[in-house]
Amino acid sequence: MKKPKIDFNNIKIGELPDIRLVPVDQLFFHEDPDEERLLGLVSRLGAEGVLKNPPIVAETDSAYRYIILDGANRVTALIKHNFVHIPVQVVNLNDPRLTIECWHHAVERYDKLFFEQSIANFDGIKLVPAKQLSLNGEDDIDGTSRDEDILCRLVFADGSGLYAGGDGDICTRVVKLKKITDLYLHTSLSDRVSYTSLTDLKSNYPEFRTLLIFRSFTKEELLQIVLSGRKLPAGVTRVLLPKRALGLNIRLEFLHSSLTLEEKNHWLADLIHKMVRNKTIRFYQEPTFVFDE
Repeated sequence: MKKPKIDFNNIKIGELPDIRLVPVDQLFFHEDPDEERLLGLVSRLGAEGVLKNPPIVAETDSAYRYIILDGANRVTALIKHNFVHIPVQVVNLNDPRLTIECWHHAVERYDKLFFEQSIANFDGIKLVPAKQLSLNGEDDIDGTSRDEDILCRLVFADGSGLYAGGDGDICTRVVKLKKITDLYLHTSLSDRVSYTSLTDLKSNYPEFRTLLIFRSFTKEELLQIVLSGRKLPAGVTRVLLPKRALGLNIRLEFLHSSLTLEEKNHWLADLIHKMVRNKTIRFYQEPTFVFDE
């Protein structure tokens, strides 16, 4: 099924993102936090005392329940600092301009033999050969990997590849997928990437050995996973929004204040209105690289 293309020309520029504070007990994770990134983020929040970018959440049909689409690490770090109210950007999950894609995982040191031997010990997961990937990564990387029985595709430094397959319902497949990602996510040897060029991967990661390519999940599947109490591995889903709020820079001491949730939201709305009046808000349509996240 072809995904809808976001039409940035029809975005209402003057309509600001919906930013509000919500109780942490109304937030539900659809993926695990990244433990490697989380440790540094907890320390940085404590040292800087500022939340730069609000996490992205979507309202569900259930009252007072939000799914965290992007920012699981930020939410977890704020919870570890004992905040009960968290500023978030709320989006409509049914907005056709909001799409769910996926990251890939570039893994260093762990090679084909490691994954073959490790996955062979997992019940219910089988490995089958995949076609060779060219160095520039211009092959169709989705295709067969969209098959429901395919958990992910593993591409190795020489271009050879394997499909990891596992049947069952969506929640069963999530459990099996996490067995594979648990092989490396507890280390500092992986990074999420959006490209598949083996040449670039080898250039950016000196000890690159394996690229894991995941199939994208639909919005309905995300809801099913969350409502079942399951979570995807860290850094698999990539949310593309028509608008994303960055650089809000909310002081954490404000979040710790004794104000009620209603009073905090009134203060936040007033802060944003002041930014509008002071002409300090900018909207950028082009793809953005964030170097300090």
